[in-house]
Amino acid sequence: MNSTVGKKAKEGMIKRKWNERSLKQKISVLVFIIFSIILMTVLLDVWTIKISLWDFRYSLESNERVGSLMESLESETLVFTDFTKGNATLADLNTRINITDEAVRALQRDYHRIGEERRAWTEKIDRSYAVYRQECYDFLKMSSNSPDYLIIEYKLFQMQDYLKNYGSTLVSLTSKAVNDFYHQRFPVLFFFPAVILAVAGVLISILARTSNVMSKSFVEPIDKLVEASKKIAANDIYIDDVQVDNKDEMGDLVNAFNKMKFATCVYITTLEENREVLEKLHAEELKKADAENRLVRMKYDVLRNQINPHFLFNTLTVISGMARLEEAATTDKMIMALSSLLRYILRTEDNEISLEQELSVIRDYMYLQEMRFGDRIKCEIDCEESLYKANVPTFVIQPIIENSIIHGLAKKEEGGHIRIHVYLDEKEEDKKITVVVSDTGVGISKEKLEKIKEEMTEGGLGRSAIGISNIYNRLKLLYGNANLDIESIEGEGTVTRFSIPYML
Repeated sequence: MNSTVGKKAKEGMIKRKWNERSLKQKISVLVFIIFSIILMTVLLDVWTIKISLWDFRYSLESNERVGSLMESLESETLVFTDFTKGNATLADLNTRINITDEAVRALQRDYHRIGEERRAWTEKIDRSYAVYRQECYDFLKMSSNSPDYLIIEYKLFQMQDYLKNYGSTLVSLTSKAVNDFYHQRFPVLFFFPAVILAVAGVLISILARTSNVMSKSFVEPIDKLVEASKKIAANDIYIDDVQVDNKDEMGDLVNAFNKMKFATCVYITTLEENREVLEKLHAEELKKADAENRLVRMKYDVLRNQINPHFLFNTLTVISGMARLEEAATTDKMIMALSSLLRYILRTEDNEISLEQELSVIRDYMYLQEMRFGDRIKCEIDCEESLYKANVPTFVIQPIIENSIIHGLAKKEEGGHIRIHVYLDEKEEDKKITVVVSDTGVGISKEKLEKIKEEMTEGGLGRSAIGISNIYNRLKLLYGNANLDIESIEGEGTVTRFSIPYML
């Protein structure tokens, strides 16, 4: 139990220290492990080559060199015999002696490889062949008639036999050493595949373990960041923070991502709260505007109710009847026009009426003005009958005409002309009715016109724009995107134009 707990604690400590390493250090560890695996693989291959090729080659080469020595000794003995019988030349014998000398020099002398006994017999062959070679050179210089000639010849044959015996002994020792070497290496060679497989398994296990650790350090945090980013891209911003154990640069990146996510959530939440506050403020403004409209309507109703409509209309009817009795047709027509105008003003409660009704009231109003000013004021209405059923705001055109008369035509001694042009504008996607009221009055100066427009658009209550501001605000309130435009040239006249949606 205690060993298990200790092992887990040790693993936890190693994991904690690993997580605290920087990316550079982790990559260095990975490179070191890979390099170590490669180095171990190379060393294993070198060891394999050494056992399978180098050591075996050395053993085979030992046999080959000793065998070459024995062949050279046999050949040299035969050539020496032929030379003594006169069947070989001195050059042939010298050649064979040189070959044997090279074979002796080629014998292996590494004490650590051939051992003490083989080294001793190799040295015996070296010394014996050196003595033999010197004796042979001396013999070749002697004359065949010399009394010692045969004695030296016999001695050389004996030395050749000694050398052959030494060579045979060295061949036996070398063969035995090679056989012993094979017997020693055979178990290693037999188990060598198993050793290679075991080492390969260990290396693969280490590499797999390292890859798993590196995957947890690199790939898993990136996968978590990608998954969180996809959710945020799908407008799911209220997600949990990305959790990783890294204390390196990857951990810093994840912490920065979490902070950015939190800041984004706060920002969006703030925007949402601001939007809700703005919506509430807008709703309150609409309520306030509605209350102000009701207040204006109440004031208007109070003003209108100050006059008893029945009394007023009955009185006008009596006056009209008396005018007929007195055969005053003009007076009767004026009273009827005034009665119609007052009935429209006092009894029309709707915000919109038909264009036909509005133009009818304007005709009555202009009749009264023409009777007042005589021939000084003329009015022309240009409107197609197909537009008569269209809806227009009440009390909008008449105040514009009244402004044209009071501020434009009445100030000119010769009077002037008013033209009302109503047409359907089909250029835009939504059809609109455009009303243009133009007069040939005194016009408006540039400075005064700018002041009127400023008071109109800013909702000012200046006396110069109170009527126009009222019309402008009503159009905005009823249609939203409606607009009112005034153009004027001082001394030539004024043109007032507004457009409203075409509705039946």
